[in-house]
Amino acid sequence: MKLYTDSEGNWRGTQAEARRDLNLWQTTEVPTSKAELLVFLNTHKVGDLKLDGELKSLDKVVQASPTVSPIYESNLKLAYEQAGLARESLKRVFHKLEELKK
Repeated sequence: MKLYTDSEGNWRGTQAEARRDLNLWQTTEVPTSKAELLVFLNTHKVGDLKLDGELKSLDKVVQASPTVSPIYESNLKLAYEQAGLARESLKRVFHKLEELKK
């Protein structure tokens, strides 16, 4: 199996990601068995982040909350309103059917 790395310790899992994210990169063969792969990843600090010049493990980094674009938020509001209107319409149909049964 192959991973892609640069001279700064950044790693990517696919060649497309390496082309997109890394300036100069090289291919590194990694083990395919789970036990050997875990040893390799831990030894080479794959998955660690460099923040302010020091390495920080991913499990110690607080995940930032995702930002929602105004367009996406307005689409969500519109969908919510339309769902509410549909629900009210279905309630009226249901009550009308109940009345007709009597």
